[in-house]
Amino acid sequence: MTASDPLHRTDFPGGSTRSRLVSALIRGTVRPLISIWARHPQLRWPYRTADWLGRPLPGPRGLTRSAVALPECGATLTVPPVVDPERFVLYLHGGGFVVGGRHLHRQLTARFAVRLRTRVLAVNYRKLPEYGIPLAISDCVDGYRQALAWGYPPERITLMGDSAGGYLVFMTAVEIRRQGLPMPAAIVAMAPLADWDFTAKLAAPTAHTCDIFAPGAIPAFEVMARTAGGGIVPESPARCDLTGLPPTLIQASSSEMLYPDAVLLAERLLAHGISCRLQIWGNQVHVFQAAVGFAPEATAAVAEIGSFVEGILAGAGEYRSA
Repeated sequence: MTASDPLHRTDFPGGSTRSRLVSALIRGTVRPLISIWARHPQLRWPYRTADWLGRPLPGPRGLTRSAVALPECGATLTVPPVVDPERFVLYLHGGGFVVGGRHLHRQLTARFAVRLRTRVLAVNYRKLPEYGIPLAISDCVDGYRQALAWGYPPERITLMGDSAGGYLVFMTAVEIRRQGLPMPAAIVAMAPLADWDFTAKLAAPTAHTCDIFAPGAIPAFEVMARTAGGGIVPESPARCDLTGLPPTLIQASSSEMLYPDAVLLAERLLAHGISCRLQIWGNQVHVFQAAVGFAPEATAAVAEIGSFVEGILAGAGEYRSA
């Protein structure tokens, strides 16, 4: 693939009754809370408490979960009832770099474990505001080193993440290359943050259609990340050298704040000669894949991810749409 190749973009319809219900719920609950936080980010918010909101979410049965100690943080290993021993997923969760960890994404990681018949290691990386973004990236690289130490060949490992975790997926891959480690087989990013310069995002129409982020809330994340980093803005994947990254699938909603970032990253990967597929789902909430099993668009998107990963691991380099 060269920079002159066309972007492999596929647009999917949205607007199911269930997806609209999810969007309305998020817009009426999470969005106001984030807006309030953005006005007072200096307060001592109970960030860790938010992780427990994922505890009651239903998921597949028959899985086992165990704690894994990494050098500077913990992680959770999810094992489905049926396992392909030659597959492994390193999952980096979203949550604005401030929330999540053990519970908030457990339903989604469980679905991926079952769909792909693979072990999934979810890294509970160090978070804002106590720790800077580079430390989170370091923790994620440690998670990858752990997978290699367990004996998984890099060509059988997939890096996967959503939102802030989507950012970490790309920065982890960049750091893997910088450290001379072997590249994983594939990257899957759901609504990734690509650029810490929010000018383009705030100027786009999607800044006013997003169900979770109001325009005024976005700059607060940059301020917090810069403060935790000693006044230095974190690196942006879209501004990094992406040469040598593995085949990538990016999914996003056409109406979310990070839609421009998804397109930007796909274009930047293309410019660096990386095989990339961009899938845009109409009018969905940010990280709508978390509604898998409830909203048909989410279920279809997770199936697309499964087909992509299976195609890459089969050595095809391509995949058939689910």
